[in-house]
Amino acid sequence: MLTVGSLSRATAAGTFPFLAERFPGRRNAIKEFTHLAPDFVFWIYPDGELFDARDAHRSHPPPGHESILRDEPDYGGFLRGRVASNFGPPLVVVYCRPEALAEDPAKMAQFLDGISQLPIPLDDSTLVVSDNADLYGTIADLEARLAEITGL
Repeated sequence: MLTVGSLSRATAAGTFPFLAERFPGRRNAIKEFTHLAPDFVFWIYPDGELFDARDAHRSHPPPGHESILRDEPDYGGFLRGRVASNFGPPLVVVYCRPEALAEDPAKMAQFLDGISQLPIPLDDSTLVVSDNADLYGTIADLEARLAEITGL
């Protein structure tokens, strides 16, 4: 499990217990949290365009790109994710390879472009994780890491 960004895993687990270093059934707990009443379910095209997957990725892939469902975890270059809050702070969960949002500038830029188009407000302090509990830090952390990597 990766942990990058300004928040320690212990701090993140204080808000989202399933992010703790040792948490039995972590993947199921993340799935339960994000599927209970998601705030937004999305696909992000490789060029950063946001696509509203409504209530389910499998039922609503981007038109003409149904084959991405058979290409886990790369999804044909798309990013797949959910925003969920369940009456607390929001959490963004992205289904991707562990290194994608930790060190790949193209994937970070794709994610940040897409997430900036959400129809719901997200603060820069919103935590971003993978479906495997890789901790990418906050949206601000991703922006800073991308700027550091690209020199912009």
